Amino acid sequence: MEGSNDRRLRPDEVEMILRRASELNSRRWTRDSSDTPSVSPEVLVQVAAAAGIPEQDVRRAMWDMASERTAEPRSFARKFYGPARLRAVRGVERPAESTREYLEGLLRLQQGLKLRRRTEVGSLWDPGDELGVVRRTLDFSGDRTLLKARLVELRVEGLGEERCEANLTADLSNQRGEYLSLAGILGATLAALFLLAGMQSPLFFLGVLPVLAASALGFRFAYSRASLELRRALDNLLDAAEESQPEEGPQDRGDRPRGQIQGLEPIPRFSPDRSKRVEP
Repeated sequence: MEGSNDRRLRPDEVEMILRRASELNSRRWTRDSSDTPSVSPEVLVQVAAAAGIPEQDVRRAMWDMASERTAEPRSFARKFYGPARLRAVRGVERPAESTREYLEGLLRLQQGLKLRRRTEVGSLWDPGDELGVVRRTLDFSGDRTLLKARLVELRVEGLGEERCEANLTADLSNQRGEYLSLAGILGATLAALFLLAGMQSPLFFLGVLPVLAASALGFRFAYSRASLELRRALDNLLDAAEESQPEEGPQDRGDRPRGQIQGLEPIPRFSPDRSKRVEP
């Protein structure tokens, strides 16, 4: 195209062209996959920088891709019930260190989780020992939804001095496994009852498949609701971190002496009158 080299491209045009070029390149190497080339992360960062894409966005995309690949293998449970790992990401207009400390406080005090270990950019949390399982079972208020998760991961990455990205990931593989087991047990029990009843009347054989399907779909719906509640809990935590204000410093005491409560009159100190003595 004549004159196309002199025209500068907008960001949306750069994205569209790079996506199309990647598709064409992928098709060519798919046809001949014997010698597929590989690119190092540093080269990818340099290429993206030449296209005007910041390094932090490229590394975040690489981390997202790696976490999605290693998060959960393909299985029947994932295909039928849904993913066991739920993630919520939010940009927060606060420094990374204060945001991490604030979210860790919410995980500990509000959700009742226990710190397992710290990482370079975050921390890992779980319900704790057997006491945590008991608390999860007896939590009827619904305020500590994250106690149902097997593991909660917090990642906070700085995007500057006054901005960061908070990432919360919850692992629900334990609850999904429980629902899958209960669905199998209940479905098999009901199917066995229908088979026994079918010995007396063949019409009961027609109910074997429906009770199996009803059990599976019922627990699938229950897991969907549990996932929705947990995702809402993750979003609420990030909302709190996004809307919170920096901690205020200690209030000015003015002329108020130490030990006096603001708004209350000081209590007079008792001093006995030594001039009045009781004669023996």
